[in-house]
Amino acid sequence: MTFFLSSKSLNYPKQDVRDCLTAIDHVINEKLIDASKVAVVGISHGGFLTTHLIGQAPDRFVAGAARNPVCNLALMIGTTDIPDWCYMVACGTEAKQYASESPSPDHLRLFYEKSLIAHISKVKAPLLMLLGGADLRVPVSNGLQVQELLTDFAGFINILQQMNLNFHAMQFS
Repeated sequence: MTFFLSSKSLNYPKQDVRDCLTAIDHVINEKLIDASKVAVVGISHGGFLTTHLIGQAPDRFVAGAARNPVCNLALMIGTTDIPDWCYMVACGTEAKQYASESPSPDHLRLFYEKSLIAHISKVKAPLLMLLGGADLRVPVSNGLQVQELLTDFAGFINILQQMNLNFHAMQFS
């Protein structure tokens, strides 16, 4: 965990996006995949990365699918059962000193900047989101906000929502 914090703090999620794009470039250069047919899929934190990829590299993906993705850390901080994770993603090794406090305006801005919401107007790929209404880890409000915004910008979103499902626990409530 220390390596993760020291290498990615304050540069997260840009470094992960670059790492994924480098891997994709490699398999394209090796002619293992067709660059015009690349889609991205992720669950929870992987959904967070999925949404960042379609937002930060909008011309690289033909579609995305995310199950209970983190899309807006600034919204999530007040509604999740893991607010410390939001601070960890945004503040890295400094997270412990802030995680028990209410977010400051500076932290809310940082949470926003490290979220899909900051890139939403650049999204081009259609996005399918699967949302569990009983999920306390990544509350459904994260996905519903993206649905509203993507509908306004591009209209390329589909939501499948199961209100009594907690996708993180993988059980019905």
